[in-house]
Amino acid sequence: FSAGVGQMDGRFAEKGEPEKGMLVVKIGGPAYRIGIGGGAASSRVQSSENADLDFDAVQRGDAEMENRMNRLMRACCDLGDKNPIISVHDQGAGGNGNVLKELVEPAGAVYDIRQMQVGDETLSVLEIWGAEFQENNGLLIRPEDREMFEAIAKRENCPVNVMGHVTGDGKVVVHDSRDGSTPVDLPLELVLGKMPQKTFSDYHVEAKLEPL
Repeated sequence: FSAGVGQMDGRFAEKGEPEKGMLVVKIGGPAYRIGIGGGAASSRVQSSENADLDFDAVQRGDAEMENRMNRLMRACCDLGDKNPIISVHDQGAGGNGNVLKELVEPAGAVYDIRQMQVGDETLSVLEIWGAEFQENNGLLIRPEDREMFEAIAKRENCPVNVMGHVTGDGKVVVHDSRDGSTPVDLPLELVLGKMPQKTFSDYHVEAKLEPL
């Protein structure tokens, strides 16, 4: 059990809304085959026969990269009203497939999956899209702030990947510039839209009972 105390600038307590033309940026560590093995792996008996699955399933931390990313974001917040970060989304379950959808809801965006820095060149597009590698955040910034943001990231030695931009058409489209394919073309309304409310009608039938 542990706990901590911190503070934040009230100006940054709420996320800004995605607007057409904003850049979608990933900061932090590169993609590895992490989380692909499934969360149930932690509940199995570990053995040499399933070691590869265990390695792929368990999320692993990187304290050094976490520190670099924290310094980058702290430096941006210290700029006050000139903070380039419009919105931030921490990466966890679902990896890029979760972060890069929710970050641009409901506006939509277009991405090039090959802009993602990878630590393992054998990763498939599906693995890059779904891997749950740690110490990585998604951000929205304005194009005019890109140079300043990248300069701060270079100073803090924190990797930055500009994945794409907000389109405003309500879809998330992922291109693969390596082979020209489009692995993902998904209307956000289908996965993040409000579920329709179901109405249940209840009625009572009066039972006429007679004494025995």
